[in-house]
Amino acid sequence: MRELSLHILDLMENATRAGATVVYVGITENVAQDTLEIVVEDNGPGLPASSDAALDPFYTTKEGKKTGLGLSLFRAAAEQAGGSMTVERATLGGVAVRAVMQLRHVDRAPLGDLAETFRTLVLTHPEIDFCCHVRSDGGETLVRVLDIILELGTDAADEFAVARIVTERVRAAIAPLRA
Repeated sequence: MRELSLHILDLMENATRAGATVVYVGITENVAQDTLEIVVEDNGPGLPASSDAALDPFYTTKEGKKTGLGLSLFRAAAEQAGGSMTVERATLGGVAVRAVMQLRHVDRAPLGDLAETFRTLVLTHPEIDFCCHVRSDGGETLVRVLDIILELGTDAADEFAVARIVTERVRAAIAPLRA
């Protein structure tokens, strides 16, 4: 995949298919340490296999499929950029995928349009509490669907209004990043 946001989209979709009701994405850019960290975690049931098995491109939990390339491709993207990826139990209870890579590595894929990734998921899964937490030298921002719904109130909280606000806030949060 040409952009990291597409890997994030894949992981978020997997979480929703697995039954998660909360999906958290953390993006941390540390210029001084030359690192970009991406964490996607959920409160779903977790993986029915070890993390080693889950990283095998021929492992999948989806019926009718023979391969599960998402995790192995994301790991390859992290390693290509001088980093690594782990799959572990999330603090939320489900799966946590953590990739760390060199921020300025010549082979690191660009972050891509993370705001559109969130817009797509909010519109297709309005029942999920998606969270985007961006940290950088410029500060940190947390954008959470549930918070926006509470801000708007029940009368104005349709998925289109929520998606628009999420998109605007995620776009503003990632604007200062070098990623």
